[in-house]
Amino acid sequence: MPKTAIDLFAGGGGLSVGFLKVGFEVVLGLDNWGPAKVTFESNHPGSTFLLKDASGVTGDEMRRAAGIAEVDVLLGGPPCQGFSTAGKRALDDPRNALVRQFLRLAEELQPKFVVMENVEGFVSFVGGRLVDEVVEVMTRMGYESWQRVLQAADYGIPQKRKRFFLVATRLPVDYSFPQPTHRGPNNANLVSTHLPPWLTFWDAVSDLPVIKAGESASEYASPPENDYQVARRNRSDVLYEHTTPHHTEKLIKLMSFVPPGKSAFDVWDEIPEELRPTSGFANSYGRIVANEPAPTITRNFTTPSSAQCIHPLVDRALSLREGARAQSFDDTFRFLASFTDNRLLIGNAVPPLLAKAVAESVKDALDEYEDSDLETKEAVFRRRSTELGEKQLPLFPVETG
Repeated sequence: MPKTAIDLFAGGGGLSVGFLKVGFEVVLGLDNWGPAKVTFESNHPGSTFLLKDASGVTGDEMRRAAGIAEVDVLLGGPPCQGFSTAGKRALDDPRNALVRQFLRLAEELQPKFVVMENVEGFVSFVGGRLVDEVVEVMTRMGYESWQRVLQAADYGIPQKRKRFFLVATRLPVDYSFPQPTHRGPNNANLVSTHLPPWLTFWDAVSDLPVIKAGESASEYASPPENDYQVARRNRSDVLYEHTTPHHTEKLIKLMSFVPPGKSAFDVWDEIPEELRPTSGFANSYGRIVANEPAPTITRNFTTPSSAQCIHPLVDRALSLREGARAQSFDDTFRFLASFTDNRLLIGNAVPPLLAKAVAESVKDALDEYEDSDLETKEAVFRRRSTELGEKQLPLFPVETG
């Protein structure tokens, strides 16, 4: 029987895809954003989706909607601003309310594993207090927690993107984060020398037609040129969502002055005064280097004024499919909302192959538990109960009145 997962704050579905790839059944997704519902339902036709705020649903309601009595893994990347008012717990600050809701649903659902994903900076929010409070709450629920910032490029994603993961379990197992499968240019220790190097942006997209701003294409430019492209095509004969944004002539001329690895601000003196941008960030109007991993694909990857997202060979921002390829979505994963909503879904997603690496490590731990004998399970349970202390439930009582 497949192991089950529920995905909170599902968004573009990157976490779900990763867990599906290793055999989990994602029985339910939840988000309060309509485009997330369209995307989830079109790519996971056998799953249930709840279009609701996390604060407006209970664990029992989710179990009934999914048609299950218990869930193996609860997934989620709760949006978080990481603030705290002086004298208050960070979790009590309204700006961190969705993290609190995630923990409340973990308490109500009592999954065997909890996987929470967030931005790299989560570890330092409120001087580190927020993550400490999350771990404390998980401990009081009876869960042991592990946390780490993972670099996506270390796991075969052609993109430099660091994400925070917290994995917690109430089972008597020792969890280990996945080992890297690829090595970066500065990672040449004896353990990693046998690993292949990081994949590059061009590794991801060289089989896609090089089109201009405002154009679309539905045919591949060539057969797959490497294993990554074979896997991402997933046997598809049609190229979907290879659509580029429209740009003004002024912006196109500006981009023509920017070399790979540089931004407009790096070559300021070489740009005619009438084309120079009036504002921007350090990486604004930046061009990607073809033979390096892509920079972090953000929600603005089609907007040169807000990100380093200019194509290495042509004067335009990335197409939707190029962004999805850099994020490691398969070409068969469809984005059927508007262009603007699709870029948000892609840019905000957890790279599916990074989620897959975490999913494999969670599956290994679950398999280890299921394969252990009853006497061992009971002994470890007793040890962990003593270490973690008595549960103090409910930690998030239902508010009335």
